[in-house]
Amino acid sequence: MNRFKNSNSSLFLIELIIAILFFSIGSTVCVQAFVRAHLLSRSAQDLSFASAQVSSAASVVKYTDGTYESVSVYFPEIERAEDGGDRDLVLYYDARHTPCSAEDAEYTMSIRTDSSGLASESRIVMQDQDGETLYELNLRYPADGRDES
Repeated sequence: MNRFKNSNSSLFLIELIIAILFFSIGSTVCVQAFVRAHLLSRSAQDLSFASAQVSSAASVVKYTDGTYESVSVYFPEIERAEDGGDRDLVLYYDARHTPCSAEDAEYTMSIRTDSSGLASESRIVMQDQDGETLYELNLRYPADGRDES
């Protein structure tokens, strides 16, 4: 009789272990899905932020002369790039997407404008702290800032 009782408790223990195994596998899959969803959400927020800021900067550059003095009216935190001149500008943003200093920067927007003759060209790039380009926009417009139509 003792022998029969022993096998029932062993069977119950095996069933319990199998149930715990299935629940742990299921929870692992769910956690991975939540992590992927969070990363996709963060990536979408970054792309939305980058495209809005680059688009805004493009409007400012197109309808001004693109120099530090004229762009800084619209972006007071903008700085001259270390290796650039009056038309190589940089703006830093922190993790909350607010302008900050270079030391606290998570994102960097750089603006490079070249004027030659009747046309001007600008390249505006938003990068994350790893140097990965989030959004980039190349503009070509009349040098006087008016539409070509």
